[in-house]
Amino acid sequence: MRNRKRMLLVGAGVLVAALGAVMLWPAREAPSPSMDAAPHAAGPGPVTAAGVAPKRAVPVRTPDPSPPHATVVPPAPGDVPPEPEVANAPPQPNDPIAEEQPQTARWKLEKTEHIATLLGRDVSRLEGERQEARARGDKVRVEQVDALLQRHRVRLDELHEEARTLAEAARNEPPEP
Repeated sequence: MRNRKRMLLVGAGVLVAALGAVMLWPAREAPSPSMDAAPHAAGPGPVTAAGVAPKRAVPVRTPDPSPPHATVVPPAPGDVPPEPEVANAPPQPNDPIAEEQPQTARWKLEKTEHIATLLGRDVSRLEGERQEARARGDKVRVEQVDALLQRHRVRLDELHEEARTLAEAARNEPPEP
């Protein structure tokens, strides 16, 4: 029990000593030319808050209100800016949602043909990239492009088969109203 009391007293003493040292520690302030002469010439006297407050040598920069990489797009003709929200105003009504169009065989055929066209362009681009990689002697890239080409060609064949099936279904479909 005596050891515990001693430890508490030693801890309290160390705490008081640390607080006293912090309070008496001199401020790290670079003296300015106007401050050099005034305190030393006046001698000991009353200390004011202005004499103790640190002076800032560099002004504080405020951040630019616009983001550094913002893209500003001018409004196109027909664009209507949203109305600003007003406090205690009723909520603005939403635009009506357009009814979903039926996904007919013709619609699916059109989408499938479009995807096949895009994939065909990608295959052409990859073939050119493979030739460039071969010309550079980049065997790793040639292997990567070959793997991509193989996958794309398999998917392209699947899309062409699906388009044939959809074309037959579209022929048997009644005309749209």
